[in-house]
Amino acid sequence: MLGMGSGQPNRLESSRIALTKAGEEVKGAALASDAFFPFEPGGSIREGDAVDCRDKYGVSLLFTNVRHFSH
Repeated sequence: MLGMGSGQPNRLESSRIALTKAGEEVKGAALASDAFFPFEPGGSIREGDAVDCRDKYGVSLLFTNVRHFSH
């Protein structure tokens, strides 16, 4: 693990903390989250927003097809 931004209610801030901790080593690394990346993929009504963002920035997005919680 290069960086971790755990314990933050704001997932964007959590990502910023992890990136800062990882520093230059972050290039070519993968990002994982146990929660929401701003519009949770995998069944959310805003899943399309996550896919559009992925397409815009050319990043990979893996769908497990498993929802760990419902809301």
